[in-house]
Amino acid sequence: MQEITLKDLDSRLQKQVENARKAIDKNPAYAVDILSNVVSRNPGCLEVRKILRQSQQKATRGKSKGLGGFLSKVTSLPFSMTSNAKLKKDPGAVMEAAEQLLSANAANPVAHKMLGAAAEALELQETAAFAYQELYKLDKTNTESAKLLMSAYIAAGNNKEAIEVGDAAYRANPTDDEVQALIKKASVHQTMEKGRWEQDESFRDKLKDEEESQKLEQAGRAKTGEAGLRSMIAEAKKEVEQEPGNLNFYRDIVSNYRKLGEYDEALEWVAKARELEAGRADANLERLMGTLKREKMQAAIAAAEESLEANPEDAAAKAELEKLRAEERVFRRDQAESLVKRYPNEFSFRFELGELLFEDDEIDKAIENLQLALRAPKVRINSLILLGKAYLKKGFHDMAAEQFQSAKSEITGMNEQKKDVLYQLGQAYEQQGEMDKAIAEYKALYGVDISYRDVAQKIDEFYSKK
Repeated sequence: MQEITLKDLDSRLQKQVENARKAIDKNPAYAVDILSNVVSRNPGCLEVRKILRQSQQKATRGKSKGLGGFLSKVTSLPFSMTSNAKLKKDPGAVMEAAEQLLSANAANPVAHKMLGAAAEALELQETAAFAYQELYKLDKTNTESAKLLMSAYIAAGNNKEAIEVGDAAYRANPTDDEVQALIKKASVHQTMEKGRWEQDESFRDKLKDEEESQKLEQAGRAKTGEAGLRSMIAEAKKEVEQEPGNLNFYRDIVSNYRKLGEYDEALEWVAKARELEAGRADANLERLMGTLKREKMQAAIAAAEESLEANPEDAAAKAELEKLRAEERVFRRDQAESLVKRYPNEFSFRFELGELLFEDDEIDKAIENLQLALRAPKVRINSLILLGKAYLKKGFHDMAAEQFQSAKSEITGMNEQKKDVLYQLGQAYEQQGEMDKAIAEYKALYGVDISYRDVAQKIDEFYSKK
């Protein structure tokens, strides 16, 4: 089953959803009835399910200790006993049952877990992530909920979010190997998405053979504390001795030194990798060296900030901090310009330079580089968004709207980046006087996150004038 957007629904259903949305505050039970029917008929529409959840939360607020709390307890046993059979036979029915429970108590953890499992069975990855996200919100100290959410985020491609949840779970329970393995898995996927090492290759395609793949996966299950990282570094160094031309082992060493914060050692091994024939032709290694140097500078800045915080009146510490910040800024700009000059056809470097130029308020130069960066698939969406913001700064509202509209259509699902795009698109329309179009974007954002920036205020003002 595929996830669909609200706009994919029949126009009559869209109207019903809109009516339900308007009724949430005054008559949430009515909204729940309407939205439950729409979700039952269209289980892949996550946007409607999110609005339904808002309605259920509003309708059952303060009732969790009544019937809802009772249902939460009595349904846990039968579901645990029959979940596998139900999921295999009819996961859609399990989703409906979960929503019925949530209509009685929106804080029912069993129902959220049922919904997540059923969504996974139907390969509705974003819906599963949403279900487990709601489960995790109920108790962020529950490591099992954190692991379910991490796995769902990874499946949905939200690796950054998975790492954030994993970091919190690791701090709470540093001995849980499964949490550590999930963090490793998300980190690997995130690296692949960014194209840090090679482009358009799968994880296993990057490795020499199945044996190396197994070793890396086993490393992901190892403890990621200092002792574990040093053990993996030692193992990788042994592999380098046996296969000195294999870049993967150098990368493992660099990655683990980086996690330890030992940047000089990491830089030393990047330099060794770049001495190899394959390394000399690898533009990503050069960029990594720049990244490590910048992280080293940022670590020095953090230490200087900590020193100044301990002694705010220390003039020498203030001067040192300002000096370090200025050096880091100059380095980033020089590095970006150097990469663009040396690799003119590596358009992803154009985005980094365009971003810095935008921050320095050199808008025309930023636009020039961002337009070229659109040719690089891995930074295309980010380039569209920043290009739109650059056009807004120039006052070219129609051109800005075109960029945000393109970004909106290319971002699947709803995440923080999509929310930013919706808001910026609304701003572009609003600033050129097209309020109907602006409100349409603000309403779409309001429907998934009422607390986002000042969108609630904008919607309230709109309806107060009608």
